[in-house]
Amino acid sequence: MTVPVTNLRIGLLICDVPADTIQEKHGDYERIFGTFLEEALKPINQNRPAGSQATFKLDPFDVRAQVYPNVDEYDAILITGSRLTAHEYDQPGNEWMKKLIEYVRFVATEKPLVKIFGICFGHQIIALAMGGTCVRNTHFEVSATKLQLTELGKKIYGVDSGILNIHLMNRDHVPTKPPSFHILSSSNLSPVHGMVLFSQSDSSEESPPLNFRLTDIHILTSQGHPEFTESIMRILIHMRQQLLGPDLAYDGEHRAGNQNDGIAVIGKAIWGVMGVE
Repeated sequence: MTVPVTNLRIGLLICDVPADTIQEKHGDYERIFGTFLEEALKPINQNRPAGSQATFKLDPFDVRAQVYPNVDEYDAILITGSRLTAHEYDQPGNEWMKKLIEYVRFVATEKPLVKIFGICFGHQIIALAMGGTCVRNTHFEVSATKLQLTELGKKIYGVDSGILNIHLMNRDHVPTKPPSFHILSSSNLSPVHGMVLFSQSDSSEESPPLNFRLTDIHILTSQGHPEFTESIMRILIHMRQQLLGPDLAYDGEHRAGNQNDGIAVIGKAIWGVMGVE
């Protein structure tokens, strides 16, 4: 069977700017996420017939300046992380966060064909937009970390072991998922490290569908950073040593080179949700 040529447009909703030391080595968020998506797509394209390679265009939008895509022109939107605090959206100076929450709610409820992905801060914004909660956690979560996958998480990510290895850099978290969302992963400190909403979901549904394709997913989020590399994590830990404290900084530095499933697992799933398999 012939695999059709896939050309996708993705709107990158930029919620922050990487530190200068990260930009010097890895580029801005457009480049970081572009590299992440390209690397995740490579092995998928290797299994597609010659001449039917999937391609994409990633367009950046600085939502801090309240610049947004015309959603009807895009197949998906991806919301980046940020150093800022999502649950302080109602504080003076954070009006852009409130608009972002409203925009996400609009796309989620009115544009069922547009896929939505949220990373860290983006995960938290989606939770707030859809009726979940976001609060300050008791401790930071840092560096390459083993997360526990739910049964649904195993199916979506294709990981039989039940363990997802992903880079973390967060103090805020989502303790309560929105209605109709389903949890994918959790840690010892946070019960909702990733979640999905299936298309045409009923608010009374508490169990995920028994049989589904990845394309049946409308929204997929990750508290962890699949776009982070070992190098990015080491730079962040070095920059935030005083904030993290010596013990956590040392432990995070020690784990920074551990297994990272960001590209091979989460990246692959993101493409699958967009219909590229």
